[in-house]
Amino acid sequence: MPQDDYEINPTRMTAGGEGRMPQDPDAESSILSAMIISPDVLQECLIALGPDDFYIPSNRTVFLALRDMFNENQAIDTISLADHLRTTGELERVGGKGYLLDLGTNSLALVGWRRHIEMLRRDNTLRRMIQASAQITALAYDAPEDTKEVVDRAEKLLMDVTNRDVRQSEQSLEDIMAELYEELSRQNGAQNQQLGVMTGFPTIDECLLGLRPGQMMVIGARPGVGKTSFALNLATNAAATGASVAFFSLEMSKMEIAQRLLSATSRVGLQDIRSARIRKEDWERLVAATGELSALDIMIDDTPGTTVTEIRAKARRMLHGKDLGLVVIDYLQLLSPPEGGRRSDSRATEVSEMSRGIKIMAKDLSVPVIALSQLNRSLEARTGKRPQLSDLRESGSIEQDADIVALLDRSMSEDEASRQDRPDMGETTFIIAKNRSGALRDVPLTFLAGSTKFVEITNRYEDQG
Repeated sequence: MPQDDYEINPTRMTAGGEGRMPQDPDAESSILSAMIISPDVLQECLIALGPDDFYIPSNRTVFLALRDMFNENQAIDTISLADHLRTTGELERVGGKGYLLDLGTNSLALVGWRRHIEMLRRDNTLRRMIQASAQITALAYDAPEDTKEVVDRAEKLLMDVTNRDVRQSEQSLEDIMAELYEELSRQNGAQNQQLGVMTGFPTIDECLLGLRPGQMMVIGARPGVGKTSFALNLATNAAATGASVAFFSLEMSKMEIAQRLLSATSRVGLQDIRSARIRKEDWERLVAATGELSALDIMIDDTPGTTVTEIRAKARRMLHGKDLGLVVIDYLQLLSPPEGGRRSDSRATEVSEMSRGIKIMAKDLSVPVIALSQLNRSLEARTGKRPQLSDLRESGSIEQDADIVALLDRSMSEDEASRQDRPDMGETTFIIAKNRSGALRDVPLTFLAGSTKFVEITNRYEDQG
């Protein structure tokens, strides 16, 4: 493999004196070999590693190429990888087809790849510490009279180095609900298998005919209307009918999610649970709800700033071997573009690319994926405030990619609810604004704000066609 300037130092960082920046080229090559040979290892490495973990630029380029091919759902082998790099003009820069063939034949890489991940992450952390130390030294030399600002910036630099090492990953609801998990034996009849994942809301299920594998569903709402609460209600309903749910929360912590689930299931007020002011008569309901939730096959990942690639790889692992699965992402605008990838000029373009990535993920995993979405603020100024498809924030291709788009509409004040064109106070309208496989319809729901619980109003609904 050639060792030109492109090969040696991607960050242009240097160690003081005769020191050598922490690195292990052999471990980097071995990791790439394992990723090429094994699809399972590929997914794990895309979760655990980023481009900066590879010190040798050619190895970094190969890693990025593998990630791009995974995102595009392409089959990965050395010939396809060489063709991909050739189209981007980087094949010769990484060492040519011969280097890739060497990577693809190193079957021993499958033995120690987990240890090699630790080695790459360790060396990257050390390199970042060296870089942070140099920056802190420069700050100290150029410090103004007020050193508090310098200390604050220095602390932030060091925290940025260590934050990645304490990054949280998925955790089962069993652990969150005090280790009371009990495996739920799914008893799905032929009808359930045919209809897919059920939402637990009868009229919605009648309209959607269940959430089918490969479908992308977007649920949009104004802030405070309850899209997270609705998604959690839907997730627990789906799990109660035998589905395995992977819930990715980019805004709330797993403990906040658990509090909402416990409140909705037990009907004990969320504020009471948050403040730990539990009345004696409520404890029995809390215990029963905890046991009920712990028996559901729900996995929660609260990693902030995650990417579609990470979600896709994690979801594949979390739902591996499950007959009926569901992925929920809360919410789309909080997703990050791929680390180290090409950034778009506008956020709308980035969101559109992530939307397409979610649709590809739904097809690849063969499960329905629900992505929550914010609505544009311009909705607030419109008479009636009834949301519509064009209100999807940074919509781009969201409307085009989604098989189903549902919008939640609720009056936020008594004055608003008193108008004829607004829902009654306490009522939420579930607007099916797009449905490739069925009718458009308004489904009235009651929102119990104290326990963040949605209940369908079964005696009426408005048919929209």
